[in-house]
Amino acid sequence: MATFVEQDPEVCARRELLSTRVIRWAIGQLRYEAATIRGPARQLGTTWNTVWSQVQPVLAQAAKDPSRFEGVQVLGVDEHIWHHRDPRRRGPKEHTGMVDLTRRPHPTARLLDLVPARSGTVYRDWLDERGEEFRHGIEIATLDPFQAYKNAIDDQLEDATCVLDAFHIVKLGTAAVDDVRRRIQQQTLGHRGRKGDALFGIRHVLRAGRERLTPREQNRLASAFAAYPDHVAVEVAYQCAQDLSFEFS
Repeated sequence: MATFVEQDPEVCARRELLSTRVIRWAIGQLRYEAATIRGPARQLGTTWNTVWSQVQPVLAQAAKDPSRFEGVQVLGVDEHIWHHRDPRRRGPKEHTGMVDLTRRPHPTARLLDLVPARSGTVYRDWLDERGEEFRHGIEIATLDPFQAYKNAIDDQLEDATCVLDAFHIVKLGTAAVDDVRRRIQQQTLGHRGRKGDALFGIRHVLRAGRERLTPREQNRLASAFAAYPDHVAVEVAYQCAQDLSFEFS
């Protein structure tokens, strides 16, 4: 009878706690299933520290791979709230995230980078670091209605077509309806919305999709629009916002 020991790094690296297959599975849960470290740890029957200590080096190595920036033609940018605690203890709350929205060869959007702070300078510096070849490959640049990001795009991506993403377009349309409702409320009654006011009573209904309204809510809208002749402005704004939402749904 004899014994032997064989080390295969493709199965499990030396002195590691998890196999390479399990690490790939855990990363897949983080990327595609919106999981946290706690989720895979619970399914594996181990601790948060065990999973993170194995996953973090692999993620760090992937972040240093310059090939992940290749083939990006549609680039998105948006802010991300990292935490809700004291910045003096946890660092900056707001981060700027860059996303690859190119449909090919990746079927889903890819997070390219996440850098601290939310400013045009941060985004401009990040684009400058990527190099001229990367910037020339960007055909479409999407952003939220933040002028600082637009300034960075104008400075670094002169040849790219700048567009707003669908979510923020619909959000702006809904906000316009609220603005019109408040203005007409002041013009017709001379005060802010109060309980019993027609427009104040439908303020939440105006934010819902037309296709989701119940017959009762539809009747409430019709009654509020007909309460005063000036309410036609709110009705027009509401119809425009609904058409806008339908176009991007």
